[in-house]
Parts: sequence; C-alpha cells; structure tokens
Amino acid sequence: MKKGEIPANAGEYVYARYCVGDDSLNLKAIDAAHRASKIFGSFPVSKRRKILHDIHDNLKKHKNELIELLRIEGHPVKLAEWEYRGMELIFSEKSVKFYADELWREVTHFRNETLYFARRPDGVVCISPPKNAAASNSTLGIHALLGGNTLIIKPPLKAPVSTIFIWKDVIIPMLEKNGTPPGTVNLITGNSKAIMRQWLSSPKVNDVLFFGDSEAGLEIGRQCYNAGKKPILELSGSDPLIVWKDCDIEAAADSAMDAFLGSTQICMVPKKFIVHEDAFDAFTEKMKERISRIVYGLPSMPGVILSPVIKTDVFEEYLKEALDKGARLLYGGERINYDNTPNPKGAYVQPTLVQIDDNQEIFSFSCVKNENFFPLIPVIKVKSSKHGNEKDQDIFLKMIDIIDRNDFGLRISAWVKSHVYIRQFIKYLSNSGLLRINAKHVEVSECLASHGGTRKTSGPFGEMNYMWLKTTHLQGITLARERRKQRRD
Repeated sequence: MKKGEIPANAGEYVYARYCVGDDSLNLKAIDAAHRASKIFGSFPVSKRRKILHDIHDNLKKHKNELIELLRIEGHPVKLAEWEYRGMELIFSEKSVKFYADELWREVTHFRNETLYFARRPDGVVCISPPKNAAASNSTLGIHALLGGNTLIIKPPLKAPVSTIFIWKDVIIPMLEKNGTPPGTVNLITGNSKAIMRQWLSSPKVNDVLFFGDSEAGLEIGRQCYNAGKKPILELSGSDPLIVWKDCDIEAAADSAMDAFLGSTQICMVPKKFIVHEDAFDAFTEKMKERISRIVYGLPSMPGVILSPVIKTDVFEEYLKEALDKGARLLYGGERINYDNTPNPKGAYVQPTLVQIDDNQEIFSFSCVKNENFFPLIPVIKVKSSKHGNEKDQDIFLKMIDIIDRNDFGLRISAWVKSHVYIRQFIKYLSNSGLLRINAKHVEVSECLASHGGTRKTSGPFGEMNYMWLKTTHLQGITLARERRKQRRD
C-alpha cells in the first residue's frame, strides 16, 4: 500500500487514512505556532481556563469514539478506559482552578509596592509523545496551553490516528470556539529524527517535551540544552510497589495486578514488588490466584489486559539471567499465543513472577536494575535475622536502600497500615515524582501531576512534572504607587 498498490480487499483492514508531512510542512507548523504565540500568550488566564473547561466537556462527549480508536490501535479496552480516566481527571474543575491560580499571584506589600509573581509562557512547545500511549500522553500539552504556550504535536508515524482525533476533533474546535489565533495547535506526522532536527535548529522553538526510553531521552535533553531549548523529559520508569507486613493484602494485590496492563508496556505501572518477609507468602499466593484468572484474548475482547509484547527477546534474556543467578520462578515464564496456548514464537508473554531474596546482589539482576517493558516482575523478599521492632526497622531500612539505589524515579506506592511506618515511608521515600500510600499505583489524582520523576525518569532536573509550570518561567513584578505628599499645618 505504501507503494500505491491498493489490494481490492483493503477496506477490510484500513480504518483511517492520514497525511505524512515533509520538512517544509514542519517549518510551516513552526512558523504558525510562533506567530500564534505572540497573540495567544497575552490571553488572560481566565480565558485560557475557560478553554480547558470547554475541552473537558467536549472530551466527555467523544469518550466512546476515543476508546474505540484506542482499541483499534491495539490497546486492550481496560487499558483504553484507564487512559481515558486519566485524561478526564487532568481537566477536573478543582485541578484547573488550582493550576490557574498558581500562574499569577499577589505575594505581599513592601513599602509602597505591591509584589506579584507570574508564570510567563515560554512560547512554542513541541511535543513528541510515545508510541505506546500517544493520545493520552499528548494531552499533557493542554496544560501548556493553560500556561499560554502554543503547540506542535508529532503523533507517532505508525499509530497516529487516536492522537490526531483527540486534537483535531476534540481540542481544536474548542480553541476555535474561544477565538484563539490560527496556529495555536499544529499537528505534524513524518520522520521523527528529521522533525526533531528542525525543532532543535529553529530559533522559534522554545521547549521540547519528549517521551521515550531513558537512553534516547537523555541524549535528546543534552541536544536541547546545546541548542538553547528547554527539555522536558518523560522517560522510563521502573516503579517499586512496597508491601508491608500489616497491609491490606487484597488491596495491595489488586494494585499490583495493574503491573500487567498492556503487558507491562506502560511506564507508570509497578515493575518490581518489594515485600516484607512476613507478608511474602500471603501476597504471592494472592498474586498467583489473580494471575490465574486473567482473561486471555485479543485486545478487542472484553476483560483482556494483555497485548502483544514488542521486546520478547529481551524478556527471554532477562528471565534466563534471573534464573541462572538463583531467582525462583513463581509463575509464568512462557511465550504464548493470544489465547494462552504455548508457543515459543508467540507474540504474547505469560504474566511472570520471579522471587529474588534481598541477600542476593539484587541490582546485578537486569530485571531489577532496568525497566521491564514486558510482563516480568521481580518479587523481592526482604528479610531480617532480628526480632520484634528491631526486625521491622531493619527491613524498613533495607527497603529504603533498595529504592534509593533505583536508577529511575517515576512513582512509588506503599501498602501499610501502621501509622508509624506510614510516617516513616513518607519521610524517607523521596526518589520519585509521585508517592502513593495505600492508593492504587497507576491511578491519577486531582491537582497532582501524573508524570515526571527523578534520575533517569526525567533527567538531572527531574521532579513531578506540572506542564503548566514546566513550560513557563517565573517573573517577579513590583508595582509601586506614588506617595502622596504630606500636608504641613
């Protein structure tokens, strides 16, 4: 079909057509976004806030269409519904009010001056969302619109349709309704490397929001700095989920099962379980029971959460290495067809758990050190030879050490009832953009960003990423009032 040879039965397989842009089209998008930034940046915050409310309303109207497009692009329905929930929550009234209020604030009075701080738009923000969840991740750019920026979005060339749909049919009509200038949002498909080169070389581009693996992303960040651009990096995650001895095992297991959404090919799902030895047997039995009830089938079938695995060769390599080093296979370990029949060449992988004890050199295991982009989850059993309170404190310190040694820092979740250890975890768990205590690992909460993190997750300046914050810069303002001359009697 790429050669123009269209089979007679192509209609059975083609669900959408889209244009592929070239260098000249990308340059036109940059020019349009730059022109629009000079106008849109001066829109009052109240107007930008209204735009987000209108987008929220329109998104709800298109819910079913969007989920169906995600399904067609290979997202299991349960995954697509989770992606939609996250998109809707970032527009909630409470969230948008909180973000908008932070863009301009009166600070105090000093002598005859009123002091303010203001977040000013950077200008043109270019967004390169990931292939595995492009539509939902690209919508983080809407918070850059709240900051007063204009956008260029590059959907992935091989699966762009849901991303094009959400911007072209859901978002852009609400921008036009509110009188934004042409070029406020631009969509461009094409060769990723060529488009990135033009973004980096153009003096009209200010920020680049890049999603991808850490190795490629950190190099993009370096190139952005060298080109005088602000990089905003959303890279790999290797999230830990902590199971303390007194936790609600049922709730912890429910949260842990989200590790297998999309066959673990989502950056923000938990990718290693760190378990107190007193809870280990109960937790792993619950996990095996739940995994045994997983519904197998094609992504379009109800209840399915698994999808074809891209890196099956790396899965096999990591699993073999773990077992050779003494890990114990608790569940799974085979490649399969979509219907769970064994097949050494299958495109699917059974949800797989391997036990690694903390007395082993755990970070010598690739499945612990690196991001697993396939359903292989190390379950780390943390033990102590001590007794009573000393035992728990020893296990706690070992858990903290494991997390501090993690090269990534997207999310951490902990399941614990003890008020003492809730406070301890909050105090010492700092290596992440988001910390969730007794709350599902993958869910999104109002007023907190869903993305961003430390270390290889977002680079040396990494933290929880508010896009309205990351794509603006802080300016202090003083407004001095003329002093009246005092009358003399």
